[in-house]
Formats: sequence, C-alpha cells, structure tokens
Amino acid sequence: MIELETVRERPEFAAVALTIDAADARDRVQRSLKGLSATETEDGIKLRTTRGMLVAVVGDRPESDETEAELAYRTAPPSELATRKGRKVFETLEQFTA
Repeated sequence: MIELETVRERPEFAAVALTIDAADARDRVQRSLKGLSATETEDGIKLRTTRGMLVAVVGDRPESDETEAELAYRTAPPSELATRKGRKVFETLEQFTA
C-alpha cells in the first residue's frame, strides 16, 4: 500500500501543505479535472489516471495548527501523462498552499 509518507520521499513527487482538508481538496480536483479517479484509504486519498498511474496523494494533517492537509503530486518524468495531471492537480490547489 502506498502511504503519503512514502510518496513524499520519492524523488518524482513534490509535497506541499494545504490550508484545506483532504476531502475538500479531492472535491475541488474532481470538479476541475477529468480523467482521474479518487480512492480513499486510511493513508489518504489517492488520485490516479484512468490507467491506474498514481498522480497524487492528499492526506489530512491533524497534528498541525496552520495546515489541514498535505498534497504529494507527481513532478517527473515530464513526458508522462500522470506528471502532467499531477501538475494540474497542484495548479488547482495552489491557492490553498500554506
């Protein structure tokens, strides 16, 4: 199982803190972008392409006072559809970065 902690450490992902919770982030992404599926797990919400490639993971951060969630999104390799979708996920949520 892929956890937010693990994804955050992978070099092909970047992580940012969000001022909205994970469910709100998922809803905003699903309203803005097509071709992504969201799966809720105990480790966070995983966003994947229709072919199953992991694009991003968003999870709540209950221990933090200033941020509500953390987003880890794919940044490499640049030619991959999942990377382009990852960038769009970030752009959709960029206004909510802490």
